[in-house]
Order: sequence, then C-alpha cells, then structure tokens
Amino acid sequence: MFSVKNKVVIVTGSSGGNGSAIVKGLEKLGAIVEGGDLPSYDITTDKHRKLLVQQALNHTGKIDGLINCAGITRGNNVFDYDDEDWENTYQVNLKAPFELSREVARYMKNSGGSIINITSLNSELGFPNNPAYVAMKGGLKQLTKSLAVDLGKYNIRVNNVGPGYIKTNMTKQGWKNNRKEIEDRTILGRWGRPEDLVGTIVFLLTSASSYITGQDIYVDGGYLTKGL
Repeated sequence: MFSVKNKVVIVTGSSGGNGSAIVKGLEKLGAIVEGGDLPSYDITTDKHRKLLVQQALNHTGKIDGLINCAGITRGNNVFDYDDEDWENTYQVNLKAPFELSREVARYMKNSGGSIINITSLNSELGFPNNPAYVAMKGGLKQLTKSLAVDLGKYNIRVNNVGPGYIKTNMTKQGWKNNRKEIEDRTILGRWGRPEDLVGTIVFLLTSASSYITGQDIYVDGGYLTKGL
C-alpha cells in the first residue's frame, strides 16, 4: 500500500533543499526518480519540459508521479518590486507547474497517477515584502484544485503539500533573524527538516491515498493551527 518501488517520479527543483531530500528519500525506497533542475533542465521552457517528460518515459514507458517542487523567491516592498522579478517568479512557481502537469497528465490518462504541488504557508498567509511569491503560491494552491476536478475522471489525483518553516537555503534569512519567534509559534517547537516532507510525499504517491485528491496537507509542525 505504501510502496513506491519501481514507480517513475519526476521531481522538479531536485537540487534544492527540499527537492534533494525528496529525491533521496524516494530513491532509498526504490523509486525511479527523474530530477528536473538547472543546468540540465530549464522548466520555464517548453523544450526542456518535454525533454524532462521524455527522459522519465524512457525508464519504463510510463510516469507514476510528478512533484512540482521548484520555486524561487524575490523579496522587495510593493512600491519597488521589479516587474522582471514578478515575471520570473510566475514562470517558475506557477506557469511551469501547470505546463508540466498538463504534459505529464497526457501520459497518465490511461493508467492514472499522482501530481503533487509543493505550496507554502504563503498559500494561506500574507507575508511582508514578497508579493510575487505569496501570489504564485496562492495561485498554485487553487490550480491544484482545478486540476483535481479536471483530471479526476482519469484517476489522476492532484494534491498540495505545504511546507512550514523548513531549514533550507531559501529560508536562511528567517533562520537568522526570526528563529526563536518561529519556533515559539510552531506547536512542535522546532524548525522542520527537508526530510520531514518525505513521508507525506510517499503517502500521496501510493495507493494509501487512493481516495484523496484536491487537498492541502501542511507539513508545518502545527504552525498554521496555533492561535494565541
């Protein structure tokens, strides 16, 4: 029920903190992982997206899972936010997941599969000085629900996994400046590790979650749950 052995899974952002931990975790459990990241793949281009999908198909002729984990963040205040930073964030964080999901779904239509979008606490909360990231992660959350509705008839399940404060290179400023504040807000009292995401990913890739689609699962140590 929980086995990913010999499942072919595409993971974008595979060299990042969260992505590399997901790849290692899946490979340790016997999955066949095709990682999509720079410099080999620029997922903002149609050519490289199709190449990534084809490389995955070359393993067994099918694709069992897609994990859209690639993401960038470009912080600045609203008044000085650069149009190019907005566009780049859109291309990586929202457009590429849509295009890859659509491309992969063409090959999942006959046998089903699982698409997992990596969202964020920013899908639920407004954070200061990062309008593009917050907007795209919120958009990705809703894109997941739309895709779940459209692809469900093909037994393609689409869900979100939202990391909380995970210690990676992307969150180093928060670790440096707000570590204690974040730990105090988090019910489990600590920052997450990239490896903490693996169990939820495995669950959503396997038949253990065969009746789950269009859902948001936050791996955040209880950050969103805590009130005062």
